[in-house]
Amino acid sequence: MPSHHRTPVFGRLAPPRERPHAMIKLQHITQTYRTPEGEVFDALKDVSIDIKAGEIFGIIGRSGAGKSTLVRCINLLNRPTSGTVNVDGRVLNELSDDELRKVRRSIGMIFQHFNLLSSRTVYDNVALPLELVGTPKNVIREKVEPLLELVGLTEHAHKFPSQLSGGQKQRVGIARALTNDPKVLLSDEATSALDPETTTATLALLKRINQRLGLTIVMITHEMNVVKQICDRVVVMNRGEIVESGNVVDVFCRPRHETTKALIGNVMARDLPDSIINRLKTARALKGDPEAVHLLRLSFLGGDVTRPVISEVSRRFGIDFNILRGTVDDIQGSTLGTLTLMVEAPRDIFRQAVDFIRESGVIVEEISDVQ
Repeated sequence: MPSHHRTPVFGRLAPPRERPHAMIKLQHITQTYRTPEGEVFDALKDVSIDIKAGEIFGIIGRSGAGKSTLVRCINLLNRPTSGTVNVDGRVLNELSDDELRKVRRSIGMIFQHFNLLSSRTVYDNVALPLELVGTPKNVIREKVEPLLELVGLTEHAHKFPSQLSGGQKQRVGIARALTNDPKVLLSDEATSALDPETTTATLALLKRINQRLGLTIVMITHEMNVVKQICDRVVVMNRGEIVESGNVVDVFCRPRHETTKALIGNVMARDLPDSIINRLKTARALKGDPEAVHLLRLSFLGGDVTRPVISEVSRRFGIDFNILRGTVDDIQGSTLGTLTLMVEAPRDIFRQAVDFIRESGVIVEEISDVQ
């Protein structure tokens, strides 16, 4: 199929994937609140983000980091104290209430706790946004039935929420968010209430929707595993500020901020167990020289390193490596391997070996803060 051809999807065209423009631009967003005691605090501090059309963008942080406040600024359910919100070329801060309501129809949202109406069937829950704007029943049917098929709920159309599993309820929420042919889909902790298997299935569904409809998806989460599975780029938030950003693979390979390292540690077990720390301490004590025993963490993408680097370094510099830990993970289709090594070598030889490993395309982290 030629790259310029577009396939109709539920009454609109999926945008082309090449040369994506900025679908969402948040510029210098600050959100200030005043407590009942009169204290003022910033939930968001000068946050700026550009999100490309058609990408899946992650915003991650611990509870209280400001990520949910930020996502509510995107559709202006939360008006920032200062800064501008630009969605698909329109500055939302400048719109009238009527104009803003129209723009919000192009921004779908799915929630952690589904927000379904218990008295309405699956079909009727999905149809609700269309009913609220007076859409004729035949048009509603033409919209809802393909959406139920898309999310795999056709056979459950006449069931009530109480008859559904958590994953099925979230699929209803996803279908409902797509009824107005949105250009943007906001996901606020949408997988937090799901078990791991259902989370994986839900993320796979969102990925298919992204690819099929060309939607821009913003994932708000505190789980790095969600970011790892689905996102193209990510920003890490801490106390209302962005502390790190980049492509997901780069952030996993080269985390810089302590918040990022801690979040990744939950997925990849970066923190060293006491047994490894004790082995290092014992080796240094036996040598009588802490500078003669070193700890390294090597990270490499599967296809990027084709040489047997460790064995080559061992032969070239006459040093031995003691492998303490190894992990392999899959991130956005790339295999990321990590090795934690203990090395006994004079400082000058060690430095030459580390330089050689880096020149071979391996990411090297020297662990020096073990006491």
